[in-house]
Amino acid sequence: MRSRRRHILVIRFSALGDVAVLAPVLRQKISENPEVDVTLAGPKMLAPLFADIPHFSYIGIDKRSGILKIFRQLMECRPTVVADLHSVIRSFILDFLFILHLIPVHVMSKRRMMRKRLLKNKNVRLEASWQRYDYVLRQAGLKGVVEMPPYIIHSKSSDGVRRVGIAPFSTARGKDYPVEKMETVLEKLSAQPLMEIHLFGGKEHYRFFTEWAEKYSNVFILHSDTFSDELELIKKLDVMVSMDSANLHFASAVGVPAVTVWGATHPFCGFAPWRQNPEWSVQLDLPCRPCSIYGSKPCEKGTYECMESIPPEMIVEKVMMVLNQ
Repeated sequence: MRSRRRHILVIRFSALGDVAVLAPVLRQKISENPEVDVTLAGPKMLAPLFADIPHFSYIGIDKRSGILKIFRQLMECRPTVVADLHSVIRSFILDFLFILHLIPVHVMSKRRMMRKRLLKNKNVRLEASWQRYDYVLRQAGLKGVVEMPPYIIHSKSSDGVRRVGIAPFSTARGKDYPVEKMETVLEKLSAQPLMEIHLFGGKEHYRFFTEWAEKYSNVFILHSDTFSDELELIKKLDVMVSMDSANLHFASAVGVPAVTVWGATHPFCGFAPWRQNPEWSVQLDLPCRPCSIYGSKPCEKGTYECMESIPPEMIVEKVMMVLNQ
């Protein structure tokens, strides 16, 4: 009797940036394992990031659905093994149900104890998320160690226009650069010749975006409700300016250089972006950094010095460094 092809179900329901990191990892792993089928269960909106991967399918998950409904949805792909890259209570319950159905499960460690040590001992450095993903995927049957290719190189556009994306907001106060300082960054960049500035963010940020677009003629707001349109615009950028947020990882996944502004968090926490040159990071060497893994912890000083003290000129300099390399 002919044996069934190995079919790996990968679970990573959120966050958007963490799922985006998976895109280049899975592309490389699947290309090296053509005999294996892979299905990723993730946020519905991110499906375009994984388009055109052979032997691959994507299941959009609504986390508001009940556990049993999600489990039945996942079982429809008939997995032979599960790689749980989410490691939260919801996925643990799903893991238990898979095991009851005699489907082996491999779970990623989030290194929670190491993260606590990192906040106390600034010399500790955690492996990047993509490295932990790779380890679990190898356990699940995708052979070969992922080696990160060389850093992304900026490629000049044919029309000579330099397109800069700016994603000035995040989901946590400790990762937000002050709005007035970001406007100074935007002002200085928009004054450069042959420059277009494209703003990325949620509709709750449009009041800032509209004001900036009215002030500066070469500043544009992305008006789209689809992630596909947003992704197509990101692909056309020369550089993305981002906080420690999902847009950083969207740019990395499609090969666009990114200048990243780090505050309460730090690349050493495990969220260093795929193929981005560390020299493009903007951050201050403060004894209190990092103080938070996700940036949600209130500043103990109440000053958010890690962000407030970054001069706009530092960000502009990094952007011009990428554009002129």
